[in-house]
Amino acid sequence: MRRTVLVPRAVALLTGGLLTGGLLTGGLLVGCAAGPDSAAGCGTGTGARAGEAGFAEVLALSAPTADYAWYPETVTAALPSVTYAGGGVEEAHASELAAVGRFTGWEEGEQEYETVRMITLTFEVDEVVDALGDLAGLESTAVRVHVGVNACADVGRVADELVELDDVVLFLNHVGPESWPPPEWENVYGGAFLGDVRDDGTVAWPVADAIRAHNPADAYPEADAATLDELRAAATKERTVDISTS
Repeated sequence: MRRTVLVPRAVALLTGGLLTGGLLTGGLLVGCAAGPDSAAGCGTGTGARAGEAGFAEVLALSAPTADYAWYPETVTAALPSVTYAGGGVEEAHASELAAVGRFTGWEEGEQEYETVRMITLTFEVDEVVDALGDLAGLESTAVRVHVGVNACADVGRVADELVELDDVVLFLNHVGPESWPPPEWENVYGGAFLGDVRDDGTVAWPVADAIRAHNPADAYPEADAATLDELRAAATKERTVDISTS
């Protein structure tokens, strides 16, 4: 058994050069996920599956479930240009940055929770597709992206597979109070919105596909952007989603 709960955190969002109060979604994997020190251990069930799985299925194991307060129903709904409001939320965004680039290296991060191990990847930003505030200065620079995986997973294999990908699309939120633009970021919603960019400009969404195939009760985005051009076009269209009835 596994469940995920929403742990909101209040942050200040830089929008159009002005600081506005906002709430970004954050998640913490808790409950009955198998870990090396849990009763189930890594030899059976989810733990055994994590130890044998590739990066997409491992990230799918950490995907948020429907007990999130709200969840973008599609890939483009997670773009920073989409605002969520209602139900006591004044203004929220699923991500602060959507960017295209590639992973060039990794190191294992500190393990903060028994069931989750952290990977810190170096991500070279080629293109800022959408952002809250002016983040165009990140283009042609490298940032650090923190990814949490099931503690039973082969961290080295997962990280190497991510680095072996060519171009990827990431939806990110910044970590910590560092100066702007921030050097530290984290994948939103457990990496469910990671896109694999092909040579012809089409984009596959391998983690979302793995959630749908193996964890259909979990939340995952519908792929409504099949190409980078479709994602770029969606980023130009600001919209607000009412979550008062979500």
